[in-house]
Amino acid sequence: MKRTETGFTLIEMVVTVAILAVATAMTAPIITRNRWQGEVDRYASMLESGLYGLRAKLGARKTSCIITFPGTFNFAPPNELVEFSQSNSNNQTSFQCCDSEISRLKQDPDCNIGHPGYQLSSLTNRPLDNLRLLLHESTPESNAVRVAVSGKEFGFTPPGTTANSGTLTFLICHNRSQTAGSTSRCLPDHDRLKMRCVQIDGTGAIAKGTWEVTSPSSPTRSGSCKKH
Repeated sequence: MKRTETGFTLIEMVVTVAILAVATAMTAPIITRNRWQGEVDRYASMLESGLYGLRAKLGARKTSCIITFPGTFNFAPPNELVEFSQSNSNNQTSFQCCDSEISRLKQDPDCNIGHPGYQLSSLTNRPLDNLRLLLHESTPESNAVRVAVSGKEFGFTPPGTTANSGTLTFLICHNRSQTAGSTSRCLPDHDRLKMRCVQIDGTGAIAKGTWEVTSPSSPTRSGSCKKH
């Protein structure tokens, strides 16, 4: 009686291993790229949520703030541009705020000086009074991305009061998108990674999107934020 044997032959096992190796080599870069893009997308969402939270706080407190950045379209780590909780000495962004209470406590009736929004609790002795652009800072995403802004100065005001003219755009790229030899420049679609953007305009409207290049010779300065 003829016996039937089951199982893989050596050739079949070699072919199977080779197919799996090729499939892994093809999918690994995609998985890694998706992880990098996810870090950019999450940080953009965090910044969008932070701006909504800031807008709500300004409305509740009737507070106005002026934020002044050290430069425009220069990409930097978030803790050097938009994050304040660690009091990083490299952060050159000024974020001065004023309202009736700050004016009284600072003895500044005309609000000529104001007070740093991210240090309000030290002035009012209320821990929840601090104002920031992001609700959560120093996250893993913070270490993976870089941020730039389109304008040097922007005024945040309570909804329903005077509006700031113009629009402020935050651009978010992954560290992998930095140009060779320059840590302050990022290229949209470098390594197939999208550059995200978050905008706030003079009416307080906030929108998140993707940075679309309009001139290849100047990919960041000549672009627009295409809303999602």
